[in-house]
Amino acid sequence: RVFPLEGTYLAWMDLRGLGFPDEELKQRILRRAGVWLDDGPMFGTGGEGFQRINLACPRVTLQEALERMAAVLA
Repeated sequence: RVFPLEGTYLAWMDLRGLGFPDEELKQRILRRAGVWLDDGPMFGTGGEGFQRINLACPRVTLQEALERMAAVLA
């Protein structure tokens, strides 16, 4: 689930429904998919299960990142 943007190019993704602990999410996304996101917990309490993605990139780059993430989070 992705939250509506608030005048920015940074989007919050709610990955809590996948059931992975934060460290496992981080490892799957960074190490296995090769995609660097901002971990929700680094923003404080309530960030657990969230990741922030930067959308300010070419569409093809974003699409590739999302496909790689989907492959390791399925």
